[in-house]
Amino acid sequence: MPLGKPWPLVAFAGAALALAVPEQAFACTTSTTSTSLGNHSSYTVATDVQQSSGSAGLQCDILLAALTTHYVGLSVDASTFTLTGPGGSQIGYIASLTPNGTPLTVGNFQNLSSLSLISLFSGASNSIPIYVRTSPTPGLRAGTYNGHLDLRWYYSVCSLGVALCLSFSSSPGFVRPVPLITPIDWGTGTAVRVDVELVVENDCIITAPDLDFGSAPLAGSFNPVTRTILIRCSAGSAYTVGLDDGDHPNGGTRRMANGGDHLAYEIYQSTTSPDRWGAVGSARRDSAGADSNAGIYDSVTTQGFTYRAEIALGQPNPPPGSYSDTIRIDVDF
Repeated sequence: MPLGKPWPLVAFAGAALALAVPEQAFACTTSTTSTSLGNHSSYTVATDVQQSSGSAGLQCDILLAALTTHYVGLSVDASTFTLTGPGGSQIGYIASLTPNGTPLTVGNFQNLSSLSLISLFSGASNSIPIYVRTSPTPGLRAGTYNGHLDLRWYYSVCSLGVALCLSFSSSPGFVRPVPLITPIDWGTGTAVRVDVELVVENDCIITAPDLDFGSAPLAGSFNPVTRTILIRCSAGSAYTVGLDDGDHPNGGTRRMANGGDHLAYEIYQSTTSPDRWGAVGSARRDSAGADSNAGIYDSVTTQGFTYRAEIALGQPNPPPGSYSDTIRIDVDF
């Protein structure tokens, strides 16, 4: 049998084909946003700047084509830069793109294109942040204070590409410039609203001098003592004032203590009233019945509540010593 013709041995070497696929970035998006300045006492808002930050309404992917120019511009269409609350009360505020930065103003266009994209889109989820700070404002009523800024964003950033950009995400009407031929046409931009909110809470400033009966040889030898509690509260806020039973009560009677020994006493609602000053119901005192400046609620006028304290008569004489108690004052709006 003749030998068959030998077939040539052919070796195939595998080769990997690398395809450069442009990186897809997210397009820019705009949306209504809100910035909360939190909840604060009316007296804190009166004396201290309140500040917070949020999104300015423009979000873009910052992983963009490195050799492409990106354009971002901002103008403020409208804002009163005030927060308005109960009774038309207002709190002024400043908005800026950096902490304690230059205030934004209505009608002023800012070209932000020269800024680093990483620093520009440094807010949550690659958004441009906005910073809000209030002006200290006294005499505020408690409640929710609201305001807003109407912003307009102009932009043209790469949304597809690696080194060179293949596609752009742009605001309406934006036309990119041709170097040395045509200028930038910023177009009409996209309007967004940034809502701003601050909640002012009722608060009071209370001055309560210590109650001191002095000293006496017998429980029945102490004289009654009068003191005045001074209270001023947030504007427009009527309130009631209660006193708790102290740290050592027994059967609804207040007691001072010296170790395991006690000295009973009581606090009454005025210099002559037989009514006990307590913490619930009619035992509380109403601001409308204050002994001084009753019914004046402007956050600066102080109401005075005068009371009488007496050591209870007929109780056994306790051992000599220093007796004390702590009473807590509560204000209810």
